[in-house]
Amino acid sequence: MLLRFRVANHQSIRELVELSLVSTRLTGAKPADDDWVSATTRVAGIYGANASGKSTVLDALHFLVLAVGKSATAWGDREYFPHYPFALDDESGERSSLYETDIVLNDVRLTYGFESSSRGIHKEWLYSYPTGRKRVLFERHGPDGSDIDFGRTLPGENVRISRLLRPTALYLSTAANSNHEFLSGVHRWISRHIQYAQYTETNRKARIRWVRNILENDKVLAQAVGLLRFADLGITRMVLDVEEFDEKVVSMIKRVMDTIDDGSQGPIDKGQIIEDLKKRIRFEHSGSGSGRTFSLPLESESSGTIAWLALAVPALACLRNGDVFAVDELDASLHPRLAAALIGMFKDPELNPLGAQLLFTSHETALLGQTPEVGLSKDEVWFTEKGTDGATDLFALAEFPVRPTDNFERRYLHGRYGAIPMVSQEELRAAVLQDGP
Repeated sequence: MLLRFRVANHQSIRELVELSLVSTRLTGAKPADDDWVSATTRVAGIYGANASGKSTVLDALHFLVLAVGKSATAWGDREYFPHYPFALDDESGERSSLYETDIVLNDVRLTYGFESSSRGIHKEWLYSYPTGRKRVLFERHGPDGSDIDFGRTLPGENVRISRLLRPTALYLSTAANSNHEFLSGVHRWISRHIQYAQYTETNRKARIRWVRNILENDKVLAQAVGLLRFADLGITRMVLDVEEFDEKVVSMIKRVMDTIDDGSQGPIDKGQIIEDLKKRIRFEHSGSGSGRTFSLPLESESSGTIAWLALAVPALACLRNGDVFAVDELDASLHPRLAAALIGMFKDPELNPLGAQLLFTSHETALLGQTPEVGLSKDEVWFTEKGTDGATDLFALAEFPVRPTDNFERRYLHGRYGAIPMVSQEELRAAVLQDGP
Protein backbone atom coordinates (compact mmCIF):
# COMPACT_ATOMS: atom_id res chain seq x y z
CA MET A 1 0.00 0.00 0.00
CA LEU A 2 1.29 3.44 -0.92
CA LEU A 3 1.21 6.11 1.77
CA ARG A 4 3.25 8.97 0.34
CA PHE A 5 5.58 9.85 -2.53
CA ARG A 6 8.06 12.75 -2.49
CA VAL A 7 10.20 14.06 -5.32
CA ALA A 8 12.52 16.99 -5.99
CA ASN A 9 14.47 18.15 -9.06
CA HIS A 10 12.76 15.92 -11.60
CA GLN A 11 11.79 17.50 -14.94
CA SER A 12 9.43 20.41 -14.19
CA ILE A 13 9.50 19.71 -10.42
CA ARG A 14 12.32 21.72 -8.82
CA GLU A 15 11.55 21.93 -5.10
CA LEU A 16 10.31 19.05 -2.95
CA VAL A 17 6.65 18.11 -3.46
CA GLU A 18 4.62 15.38 -1.78
CA LEU A 19 1.64 13.32 -2.91
CA SER A 20 -0.08 11.74 0.10
CA LEU A 21 -2.70 9.01 0.21
CA VAL A 22 -2.96 9.17 4.00
CA SER A 23 -6.35 10.36 5.21
CA THR A 24 -6.37 13.70 7.01
CA ARG A 25 -8.25 11.86 9.77
CA LEU A 26 -5.04 10.03 10.74
CA THR A 27 -3.23 12.13 13.35
CA GLY A 28 -0.49 9.77 14.53
CA ALA A 29 2.38 7.87 12.92
CA LYS A 30 0.16 4.78 12.49
CA PRO A 31 -3.53 3.95 12.93
CA ALA A 32 -4.41 2.85 16.44
CA ASP A 33 -6.04 -0.36 15.15
CA ASP A 34 -3.33 -0.96 12.48
CA ASP A 35 -6.06 -0.68 9.82
CA TRP A 36 -4.11 1.06 7.07
CA VAL A 37 -6.89 0.53 4.51
CA SER A 38 -9.23 2.75 6.50
CA ALA A 39 -6.47 5.26 7.22
CA THR A 40 -5.60 5.80 3.54
CA THR A 41 -7.43 6.83 0.39
CA ARG A 42 -8.08 4.48 -2.49
CA VAL A 43 -7.88 7.23 -5.11
CA ALA A 44 -5.79 10.33 -5.85
CA GLY A 45 -6.77 12.46 -8.85
CA ILE A 46 -4.36 15.16 -10.08
CA TYR A 47 -5.77 18.17 -11.97
CA GLY A 48 -4.11 21.17 -13.57
CA ALA A 49 -3.60 23.13 -16.74
CA ASN A 50 -1.78 21.70 -19.75
CA ALA A 51 1.99 21.46 -19.15
CA SER A 52 1.54 22.18 -15.43
CA GLY A 53 3.34 18.98 -14.38
CA LYS A 54 0.50 16.50 -13.72
CA SER A 55 2.16 13.75 -15.71
CA THR A 56 5.56 14.61 -14.23
CA VAL A 57 4.40 13.49 -10.77
CA LEU A 58 3.49 10.03 -12.09
CA ASP A 59 6.61 9.92 -14.26
CA ALA A 60 8.77 10.56 -11.20
CA LEU A 61 7.08 7.71 -9.31
CA HIS A 62 7.63 5.49 -12.34
CA PHE A 63 11.32 6.46 -12.39
CA LEU A 64 11.69 5.34 -8.78
CA VAL A 65 10.07 2.01 -9.70
CA LEU A 66 12.38 1.56 -12.72
CA ALA A 67 15.49 2.45 -10.73
CA VAL A 68 14.64 -0.06 -8.01
CA GLY A 69 13.83 -2.74 -10.56
CA LYS A 70 16.72 -2.23 -13.00
CA SER A 71 19.68 -0.36 -11.50
CA ALA A 72 21.55 -3.55 -10.50
CA THR A 73 20.59 -5.59 -13.57
CA ALA A 74 19.38 -4.08 -16.87
CA TRP A 75 21.18 -0.79 -16.16
CA GLY A 76 24.33 -2.59 -15.03
CA ASP A 77 26.47 -1.65 -18.04
CA ARG A 78 25.60 2.05 -17.95
CA GLU A 79 28.40 4.44 -17.13
CA TYR A 80 25.98 7.11 -15.94
CA PHE A 81 22.81 6.99 -13.87
CA PRO A 82 19.70 8.44 -15.58
CA HIS A 83 19.16 12.02 -14.42
CA TYR A 84 16.29 14.34 -15.40
CA PRO A 85 16.81 17.58 -13.46
CA PHE A 86 14.86 20.82 -13.67
CA ALA A 87 16.18 22.60 -16.78
CA LEU A 88 15.01 26.21 -16.40
CA ASP A 89 17.79 27.50 -14.15
CA ASP A 90 21.57 27.30 -13.97
CA GLU A 91 21.84 25.35 -10.72
CA SER A 92 19.50 22.35 -10.83
CA GLY A 93 21.48 20.45 -13.45
CA GLU A 94 24.33 20.13 -10.95
CA ARG A 95 22.06 19.16 -8.06
CA SER A 96 20.99 15.63 -7.19
CA SER A 97 17.37 14.55 -7.53
CA LEU A 98 15.40 13.04 -4.65
CA TYR A 99 12.83 10.21 -4.76
CA GLU A 100 11.20 8.83 -1.61
CA THR A 101 8.16 6.70 -0.89
CA ASP A 102 6.33 5.47 2.20
CA ILE A 103 4.68 2.07 1.84
CA VAL A 104 3.02 -0.51 4.06
CA LEU A 105 4.43 -4.03 3.79
CA ASN A 106 3.20 -6.81 6.07
CA ASP A 107 1.33 -4.20 8.13
CA VAL A 108 4.53 -2.22 8.83
CA ARG A 109 5.19 1.25 7.46
CA LEU A 110 8.49 1.63 5.58
CA THR A 111 10.22 4.70 4.16
CA TYR A 112 12.57 4.13 1.22
CA GLY A 113 14.34 6.75 -0.86
CA PHE A 114 17.47 7.86 -2.63
CA GLU A 115 19.24 10.90 -4.05
CA SER A 116 20.97 10.55 -7.41
CA SER A 117 22.55 12.40 -10.30
CA SER A 118 24.21 11.31 -13.53
CA ARG A 119 27.30 10.41 -11.46
CA GLY A 120 25.36 7.79 -9.51
CA ILE A 121 23.75 7.37 -6.10
CA HIS A 122 24.56 10.06 -3.53
CA LYS A 123 22.34 8.85 -0.68
CA GLU A 124 19.96 5.95 -0.03
CA TRP A 125 17.93 5.01 3.03
CA LEU A 126 15.38 2.56 4.38
CA TYR A 127 13.49 3.04 7.65
CA SER A 128 10.76 1.01 9.32
CA TYR A 129 8.16 2.01 11.92
CA PRO A 130 7.00 -1.23 13.57
CA THR A 131 5.83 0.56 16.71
CA GLY A 132 5.32 4.03 15.24
CA ARG A 133 8.90 5.19 15.95
CA LYS A 134 11.59 5.31 13.25
CA ARG A 135 14.01 2.41 13.09
CA VAL A 136 17.01 2.73 10.75
CA LEU A 137 17.53 -0.34 8.55
CA PHE A 138 20.27 1.18 6.42
CA GLU A 139 21.63 4.58 5.42
CA ARG A 140 23.96 5.16 2.50
CA HIS A 141 26.03 8.35 2.43
CA GLY A 142 27.99 7.96 -0.80
CA PRO A 143 28.53 5.86 -3.93
CA ASP A 144 30.48 2.95 -2.42
CA GLY A 145 29.56 -0.01 -0.25
CA SER A 146 31.80 1.33 2.52
CA ASP A 147 29.49 4.36 2.74
CA ILE A 148 26.56 2.34 4.17
CA ASP A 149 25.58 2.11 7.83
CA PHE A 150 23.34 -0.83 8.77
CA GLY A 151 20.84 -0.91 11.60
CA ARG A 152 21.01 -3.71 14.14
CA THR A 153 17.54 -4.94 13.22
CA LEU A 154 18.28 -5.54 9.53
CA PRO A 155 18.96 -9.27 9.07
CA GLY A 156 21.10 -10.76 6.33
CA GLU A 157 24.65 -10.64 4.94
CA ASN A 158 24.56 -6.89 4.51
CA VAL A 159 28.31 -6.15 4.61
CA ARG A 160 29.11 -8.91 2.11
CA ILE A 161 26.48 -7.62 -0.31
CA SER A 162 27.71 -4.04 0.10
CA ARG A 163 31.06 -5.09 -1.39
CA LEU A 164 29.23 -5.88 -4.66
CA LEU A 165 27.79 -2.37 -4.90
CA ARG A 166 28.49 -0.11 -7.88
CA PRO A 167 28.14 3.70 -7.69
CA THR A 168 25.30 3.61 -10.24
CA ALA A 169 23.33 0.81 -8.53
CA LEU A 170 20.93 1.05 -5.62
CA TYR A 171 21.76 -1.05 -2.59
CA LEU A 172 18.14 -2.23 -2.41
CA SER A 173 18.44 -3.55 -5.97
CA THR A 174 21.85 -5.11 -5.37
CA ALA A 175 20.62 -6.84 -2.22
CA ALA A 176 17.55 -8.23 -4.00
CA ASN A 177 19.79 -9.48 -6.82
CA SER A 178 21.80 -11.30 -4.11
CA ASN A 179 18.61 -12.91 -2.69
CA HIS A 180 18.56 -10.89 0.52
CA GLU A 181 15.45 -12.32 2.18
CA PHE A 182 14.05 -9.16 3.79
CA LEU A 183 15.15 -6.56 1.23
CA SER A 184 13.93 -8.74 -1.64
CA GLY A 185 10.42 -8.33 -0.26
CA VAL A 186 10.72 -4.53 -0.24
CA HIS A 187 12.27 -4.58 -3.72
CA ARG A 188 9.53 -6.86 -5.03
CA TRP A 189 6.71 -4.68 -3.75
CA ILE A 190 8.10 -1.44 -5.19
CA SER A 191 9.16 -2.88 -8.54
CA ARG A 192 6.14 -5.13 -9.19
CA HIS A 193 3.16 -3.68 -7.36
CA ILE A 194 3.18 -0.13 -8.72
CA GLN A 195 1.83 -0.28 -12.27
CA TYR A 196 2.00 2.70 -14.67
CA ALA A 197 -0.26 3.27 -17.67
CA GLN A 198 1.40 6.02 -19.66
CA TYR A 199 -0.51 8.02 -22.23
CA THR A 200 1.60 6.75 -25.13
CA GLU A 201 0.85 4.42 -28.01
CA THR A 202 3.82 2.22 -27.12
CA ASN A 203 2.64 1.75 -23.53
CA ARG A 204 -0.95 1.06 -24.63
CA LYS A 205 0.27 -1.67 -27.00
CA ALA A 206 2.36 -3.16 -24.20
CA ARG A 207 -0.73 -3.28 -21.95
CA ILE A 208 -2.71 -5.00 -24.71
CA ARG A 209 0.04 -7.63 -25.05
CA TRP A 210 -0.14 -8.17 -21.29
CA VAL A 211 -3.93 -8.41 -21.48
CA ARG A 212 -3.61 -11.16 -24.10
CA ASN A 213 -1.51 -13.20 -21.69
CA ILE A 214 -3.78 -12.93 -18.65
CA LEU A 215 -6.92 -13.60 -20.70
CA GLU A 216 -5.81 -17.25 -20.80
CA ASN A 217 -7.33 -17.40 -17.31
CA ASP A 218 -11.04 -18.23 -17.80
CA LYS A 219 -12.11 -16.14 -14.80
CA VAL A 220 -10.25 -13.08 -16.02
CA LEU A 221 -11.68 -13.58 -19.51
CA ALA A 222 -15.22 -13.71 -18.09
CA GLN A 223 -14.60 -10.56 -16.07
CA ALA A 224 -13.20 -8.76 -19.10
CA VAL A 225 -16.28 -9.65 -21.17
CA GLY A 226 -18.47 -8.38 -18.35
CA LEU A 227 -16.58 -5.07 -18.33
CA LEU A 228 -17.01 -4.71 -22.09
CA ARG A 229 -20.74 -5.40 -21.82
CA PHE A 230 -21.00 -2.90 -18.97
CA ALA A 231 -19.41 -0.27 -21.21
CA ASP A 232 -22.27 -0.76 -23.71
CA LEU A 233 -19.90 -1.33 -26.61
CA GLY A 234 -22.12 -3.85 -28.40
CA ILE A 235 -19.75 -6.72 -27.61
CA THR A 236 -21.33 -9.99 -26.55
CA ARG A 237 -18.27 -12.23 -26.35
CA MET A 238 -14.47 -12.07 -26.46
CA VAL A 239 -12.31 -14.92 -27.70
CA LEU A 240 -8.56 -15.42 -27.35
CA ASP A 241 -7.23 -17.31 -30.35
CA VAL A 242 -3.75 -18.86 -30.42
CA GLU A 243 -2.27 -19.26 -33.89
CA GLU A 244 0.44 -21.82 -34.51
CA PHE A 245 3.49 -20.66 -36.51
CA ASP A 246 5.50 -23.04 -38.65
CA GLU A 247 9.27 -23.13 -38.34
CA LYS A 248 9.74 -20.89 -41.38
CA VAL A 249 7.69 -18.08 -39.81
CA VAL A 250 9.44 -18.48 -36.43
CA SER A 251 12.84 -18.29 -38.11
CA MET A 252 11.83 -15.14 -40.00
CA ILE A 253 10.59 -13.44 -36.80
CA LYS A 254 13.86 -14.25 -35.02
CA ARG A 255 15.89 -12.77 -37.90
CA VAL A 256 13.83 -9.56 -37.73
CA MET A 257 14.40 -9.33 -33.96
CA ASP A 258 18.14 -9.87 -34.44
CA THR A 259 18.15 -7.00 -36.93
CA ILE A 260 16.40 -4.48 -34.65
CA ASP A 261 18.01 -5.57 -31.35
CA ASP A 262 20.88 -3.20 -30.54
CA GLY A 263 21.25 -4.45 -26.96
CA SER A 264 20.23 -1.12 -25.39
CA GLN A 265 17.12 -2.58 -23.73
CA GLY A 266 18.84 -5.60 -22.21
CA PRO A 267 18.42 -9.24 -23.25
CA ILE A 268 15.32 -9.99 -25.34
CA ASP A 269 13.23 -13.09 -24.61
CA LYS A 270 12.56 -14.09 -28.22
CA GLY A 271 10.53 -17.11 -27.24
CA GLN A 272 8.14 -15.01 -25.14
CA ILE A 273 7.76 -12.44 -27.92
CA ILE A 274 6.86 -15.18 -30.41
CA GLU A 275 4.33 -16.65 -27.98
CA ASP A 276 2.76 -13.19 -27.60
CA LEU A 277 2.54 -12.77 -31.37
CA LYS A 278 0.58 -16.00 -31.64
CA LYS A 279 -2.26 -14.62 -29.52
CA ARG A 280 -5.16 -12.76 -31.12
CA ILE A 281 -8.14 -11.16 -29.38
CA ARG A 282 -11.41 -11.43 -31.32
CA PHE A 283 -14.70 -9.74 -30.42
CA GLU A 284 -18.19 -10.93 -31.26
CA HIS A 285 -20.90 -8.32 -31.88
CA SER A 286 -24.63 -8.91 -32.18
CA GLY A 287 -26.08 -8.12 -35.60
CA SER A 288 -28.91 -5.64 -36.12
CA GLY A 289 -32.13 -7.59 -35.53
CA SER A 290 -30.84 -10.73 -37.24
CA GLY A 291 -29.83 -12.70 -34.17
CA ARG A 292 -26.49 -13.35 -35.82
CA THR A 293 -23.10 -12.46 -34.36
CA PHE A 294 -20.22 -10.96 -36.27
CA SER A 295 -16.58 -11.43 -35.36
CA LEU A 296 -14.10 -8.55 -35.48
CA PRO A 297 -10.38 -8.53 -34.68
CA LEU A 298 -8.93 -6.16 -32.11
CA GLU A 299 -7.52 -3.95 -34.86
CA SER A 300 -11.06 -3.23 -36.15
CA GLU A 301 -12.40 -2.00 -32.81
CA SER A 302 -12.70 1.67 -31.89
CA SER A 303 -10.02 3.49 -29.94
CA GLY A 304 -12.51 3.80 -27.07
CA THR A 305 -13.01 0.01 -26.88
CA ILE A 306 -9.27 -0.59 -26.93
CA ALA A 307 -8.66 2.13 -24.33
CA TRP A 308 -11.27 0.62 -21.99
CA LEU A 309 -9.85 -2.89 -22.44
CA ALA A 310 -6.27 -1.65 -21.90
CA LEU A 311 -7.22 0.04 -18.61
CA ALA A 312 -10.05 -2.02 -17.14
CA VAL A 313 -8.35 -5.42 -17.34
CA PRO A 314 -5.08 -4.23 -15.73
CA ALA A 315 -7.26 -2.51 -13.10
CA LEU A 316 -8.82 -5.89 -12.31
CA ALA A 317 -5.35 -7.35 -11.73
CA CYS A 318 -4.47 -4.45 -9.42
CA LEU A 319 -7.67 -4.99 -7.42
CA ARG A 320 -6.89 -8.69 -7.15
CA ASN A 321 -3.33 -8.07 -5.90
CA GLY A 322 -3.81 -4.89 -3.86
CA ASP A 323 -1.53 -2.95 -6.25
CA VAL A 324 -1.11 0.72 -7.07
CA PHE A 325 -2.34 1.67 -10.57
CA ALA A 326 -1.05 5.02 -11.87
CA VAL A 327 -2.91 6.19 -15.01
CA ASP A 328 -1.89 9.22 -17.03
CA GLU A 329 -4.76 11.05 -18.78
CA LEU A 330 -7.48 8.75 -17.45
CA ASP A 331 -10.20 10.42 -19.51
CA ALA A 332 -8.34 10.14 -22.85
CA SER A 333 -10.47 8.08 -25.27
CA LEU A 334 -12.84 7.17 -22.41
CA HIS A 335 -16.34 8.52 -21.89
CA PRO A 336 -16.58 10.33 -18.53
CA ARG A 337 -19.00 7.66 -17.28
CA LEU A 338 -16.43 4.94 -17.95
CA ALA A 339 -13.68 6.96 -16.29
CA ALA A 340 -16.02 7.40 -13.31
CA ALA A 341 -16.75 3.66 -13.30
CA LEU A 342 -13.03 2.84 -13.14
CA ILE A 343 -12.62 5.17 -10.16
CA GLY A 344 -15.69 3.63 -8.56
CA MET A 345 -14.14 0.16 -8.80
CA PHE A 346 -11.29 1.26 -6.52
CA LYS A 347 -13.59 3.11 -4.11
CA ASP A 348 -15.96 0.16 -3.68
CA PRO A 349 -14.77 -1.85 -0.63
CA GLU A 350 -16.53 -4.98 -1.89
CA LEU A 351 -14.63 -4.84 -5.20
CA ASN A 352 -11.43 -3.66 -3.53
CA PRO A 353 -11.04 -5.52 -0.22
CA LEU A 354 -7.21 -5.46 -0.32
CA GLY A 355 -6.95 -1.68 -0.56
CA ALA A 356 -5.62 -1.27 -4.12
CA GLN A 357 -5.07 2.37 -5.09
CA LEU A 358 -5.64 4.39 -8.25
CA LEU A 359 -3.56 7.46 -9.06
CA PHE A 360 -4.67 9.39 -12.13
CA THR A 361 -4.27 12.65 -13.99
CA SER A 362 -7.22 14.17 -15.80
CA HIS A 363 -8.79 17.26 -17.35
CA GLU A 364 -12.30 15.85 -16.91
CA THR A 365 -13.80 18.18 -14.31
CA ALA A 366 -17.04 16.17 -14.23
CA LEU A 367 -15.15 13.64 -12.10
CA LEU A 368 -14.88 16.36 -9.44
CA GLY A 369 -18.66 16.63 -9.19
CA GLN A 370 -20.49 14.97 -6.34
CA THR A 371 -21.71 12.04 -8.43
CA PRO A 372 -22.68 8.67 -6.89
CA GLU A 373 -20.15 6.80 -9.08
CA VAL A 374 -17.16 8.87 -7.95
CA GLY A 375 -17.79 11.18 -5.01
CA LEU A 376 -14.15 12.32 -4.68
CA SER A 377 -13.39 13.68 -1.21
CA LYS A 378 -11.05 16.54 -0.35
CA ASP A 379 -8.33 13.97 0.48
CA GLU A 380 -8.53 12.50 -3.02
CA VAL A 381 -8.09 15.65 -5.16
CA TRP A 382 -4.72 17.22 -5.99
CA PHE A 383 -3.64 20.11 -8.20
CA THR A 384 -0.49 21.06 -10.11
CA GLU A 385 0.40 24.61 -11.03
CA LYS A 386 3.46 26.18 -12.62
CA GLY A 387 4.94 29.36 -11.22
CA THR A 388 6.44 32.18 -13.25
CA ASP A 389 9.79 30.38 -12.98
CA GLY A 390 8.37 27.32 -14.77
CA ALA A 391 8.54 25.06 -11.69
CA THR A 392 5.67 22.75 -10.76
CA ASP A 393 3.94 22.98 -7.40
CA LEU A 394 1.70 20.17 -6.13
CA PHE A 395 -0.98 20.85 -3.54
CA ALA A 396 -4.12 19.19 -2.19
CA LEU A 397 -7.75 20.26 -2.14
CA ALA A 398 -7.60 19.47 1.59
CA GLU A 399 -5.40 22.55 2.04
CA PHE A 400 -8.43 24.74 1.29
CA PRO A 401 -11.38 25.38 3.62
CA VAL A 402 -13.98 23.10 2.04
CA ARG A 403 -17.31 21.66 3.12
CA PRO A 404 -18.72 18.25 2.15
CA THR A 405 -21.57 20.01 0.32
CA ASP A 406 -19.25 22.13 -1.88
CA ASN A 407 -19.42 21.55 -5.63
CA PHE A 408 -15.70 21.00 -6.25
CA GLU A 409 -16.14 21.03 -10.04
CA ARG A 410 -17.85 24.42 -10.14
CA ARG A 411 -15.47 25.99 -7.64
CA TYR A 412 -12.44 24.63 -9.52
CA LEU A 413 -13.68 26.00 -12.85
CA HIS A 414 -14.28 29.36 -11.17
CA GLY A 415 -10.63 29.43 -10.10
CA ARG A 416 -11.20 28.99 -6.37
CA TYR A 417 -8.34 26.46 -6.10
CA GLY A 418 -6.04 27.75 -8.85
CA ALA A 419 -4.41 25.21 -11.21
CA ILE A 420 -6.41 26.34 -14.26
CA PRO A 421 -5.10 27.91 -17.49
CA MET A 422 -5.27 31.70 -17.56
CA VAL A 423 -6.89 32.30 -20.95
CA SER A 424 -7.03 35.82 -22.41
CA GLN A 425 -9.47 36.27 -25.28
CA GLU A 426 -7.62 39.41 -26.38
CA GLU A 427 -4.29 37.55 -26.59
CA LEU A 428 -6.01 34.82 -28.58
CA ARG A 429 -7.44 37.35 -31.05
CA ALA A 430 -4.09 39.11 -31.36
CA ALA A 431 -2.32 35.80 -32.09
CA VAL A 432 -4.80 34.77 -34.79
CA LEU A 433 -5.07 38.18 -36.44
CA GLN A 434 -1.37 39.08 -36.52
CA ASP A 435 0.04 39.59 -40.02
CA GLY A 436 3.53 38.33 -39.28
CA PRO A 437 6.82 39.72 -37.99
